[in-house]
Amino acid sequence: MQLARLMRSGDLTPVYVPAVDEEALRDLSRARAETLRDLQAAKLRLKAFWLRHDLRYTGRATWSPAHLRWLSEVVCPTPAQHRVFQEYVQTVTEQTERLGRLELELHEQVPTWR
Repeated sequence: MQLARLMRSGDLTPVYVPAVDEEALRDLSRARAETLRDLQAAKLRLKAFWLRHDLRYTGRATWSPAHLRWLSEVVCPTPAQHRVFQEYVQTVTEQTERLGRLELELHEQVPTWR
């Protein structure tokens, strides 16, 4: 009875329930946003590692091809530190690749979206 009264008085607002295809595209967009946050966090962890160990990149732009070459040439004082450094670099690389895959899929799916 309450719903009928609210409907008659115009106090109810319609709710749109997205179709499965639309919700899938929204999931893809959310996954991209989460990956972007994960990538930024991974880069921040790697930069914090550099600061802790006084590793300095003297080039112009970080994450450029020259910077990535420098990353591959860095040697840490101990094997344990070098292993941690490699893990941080690998995490950044993996997140960058994941972001690229998700963006490619998103660009392919957007033309079919309403």
